[in-house]
Amino acid sequence: MTTASDPRSDLDPSSSLPAAHGTRRTLGTAGLLTALSALLLSVVSFAATGIAVPDIGASLHASAAQQSLVVSAYSLGFAVPMVIGGRLGDLYGRRRLFLYGMAGFTLFSLAAAAAPTITVVIAARALTGVAAAAMVPQVLATITASTEGRERSRAVALFGATAGGATAIGQVFGGLLLSVSLFGAAWRTVFAASVVMGALAFLAALRWMPRTSAPGGRRSLDPIGTALLGLSLLALLVPLSQGGALGWPVWCSVLLAGAPGLFAAFWWWQLRLHRLDRVPLVPPPLFRLRSYAIGLGMALMLQSSFGAFTFLYALSVQTGLGWSPMHAALVLLPYASCFFLVSIRSGKLAPRFGFRRLLTIGGAVQALLLAITAASVLAQGDDLDSWSLAVLLVGVGTGQALMFGPLVGAMIADVPPASAGAASGVLNTTQQAAMGLGVAVAGGLLGTMLGTTSAPDGQAYTTALAVCMVVQAAFAIAFALSARALPRRTSAS
Repeated sequence: MTTASDPRSDLDPSSSLPAAHGTRRTLGTAGLLTALSALLLSVVSFAATGIAVPDIGASLHASAAQQSLVVSAYSLGFAVPMVIGGRLGDLYGRRRLFLYGMAGFTLFSLAAAAAPTITVVIAARALTGVAAAAMVPQVLATITASTEGRERSRAVALFGATAGGATAIGQVFGGLLLSVSLFGAAWRTVFAASVVMGALAFLAALRWMPRTSAPGGRRSLDPIGTALLGLSLLALLVPLSQGGALGWPVWCSVLLAGAPGLFAAFWWWQLRLHRLDRVPLVPPPLFRLRSYAIGLGMALMLQSSFGAFTFLYALSVQTGLGWSPMHAALVLLPYASCFFLVSIRSGKLAPRFGFRRLLTIGGAVQALLLAITAASVLAQGDDLDSWSLAVLLVGVGTGQALMFGPLVGAMIADVPPASAGAASGVLNTTQQAAMGLGVAVAGGLLGTMLGTTSAPDGQAYTTALAVCMVVQAAFAIAFALSARALPRRTSAS
C-alpha cells in the first residue's frame, strides 16, 4: 500500500492495480533467459571488440585515434540514449522496444562485419550502441514489472551474474574468435558471431518475451528534457572517452567543465514538469525512494572502480608484461566463474539475510581481498605469477558478486512498474558514465606512473594496477558503510 506521502504514489498513480493491460505477471525461466540475452550480448560485444581492436586497426590501416573510436563510439551510442530507451519502453511496450533494439543490434553488427573501411566500422558500432540502448533497459524493467518475491530475487541474481561475468566471457570469446578467420580477417568473425546470436535472441523474444508497459496510459515524451540529458551526457562522456587519446585539447576541457551546468538545467526542467503535473523523462519522486537514491551512489562507486581495474589490468598484463589477450582473459575466467556462481546463490540469500547485510559483507570481503591482491601484485612486480593472481581474484569476485546483485535488488525493490523503465535507464546510464569516469582516472594514474621513469617496464604498470586496487578497496569500504544507510526492510524483502 502507498500513501500520499509515499514517493511511490507520485511515481505510479495506478500502483494499486495488479498489472498493466497486457502484462503477464509471470516471467518464467525462458522469458528471463531471453531478456538477459540483451544484457549478455551488449557486454560481450563490447568486451570482444576491445580485444579485436588491434586486428581491426592493422587490417583497415586505422590510426590510434580511430581504433579508440571503435570502442568509444559504441559506449557513447549506448550510454547517451539509455534513459530515453527505458522511457519509451514504459510508454509503448517493453517487448516492442526489446525487439526493435535486438533487430537493430543484429543488423548493425552485420554492417560492422562487412565494413570496407574504418569509418564504416565506427559508424556501425555507434549505431549498434544506440540499438543496445533500446533493448538493455527493458531487461531490468521487465523483471521489475513481471516478477515478485523470490522469483524477483532469483531474476535479479541472474541479472547481476550476467552483467558481471559477461566482460570476462566476452574477452575469452573474442580471443577464441580471433583465432578463426572465416571472412578474410579474424575481426570480422567477432561481429559475425553477434549477428548469429542477435538473430537467435530476436526469435526467442518473439516466443517468450512477456508484454509489459507502464500502468496509467499517459503517453507522452519530454523532448526538451531528452535534448538536455543528451547534451549533458555527451559533454561528460565524450571528453572522458576521447580526452586521453587526444591529449586533452581545450574543447574537451570546456565540454567537461560545462557538464555540471547542463545536468543542473536538465534536473530543473524535470522538477518543473513534475510540478506542472506533466510527464518528465526522469520522474523526480524516483529519487525520494531512499533505497534507489543511495543505491545509485553505491553503483557509481562500484562501477567506476571496476572500470578502472579492467582498464589497468588489460594494459598492465598485455602491454607491460607481454601477455597475449587469451592469456589475460583466461586469468580472469576463474574470477568471472566465481562471480557468476555466487551471484546466482545471492538470489537465495537476499530474502533470508536481507540486502543490507549481504551488501555490507560483500564490500568488506572485496576490500580485504583487494588489499591482499594489491600487496601480492606490488611484491611480484614484473614477475607477476598468473596462477596466484587468478586465485586471489576469485576472492575478489566473491565479494563483488555479493555487492552487485543484491544492490540491484535493493534499488528496484520499491520502484513501481510505471517507472521501471526510467529507473532501469538511469541505473544503466549511471553505470556506463561511472565506467568511463573510472577509465579516465585510471588513464591519468597510469600516465603519472609511467612518467616517473624514462623507460617504462612491467614494474611501472603493475605498480599502477596495485595502486588502483588499493583505491578500489577504499571504495569497497565506503560501499559497505553506505549499505548501512539503506532501509532495513523493502517491499521485496
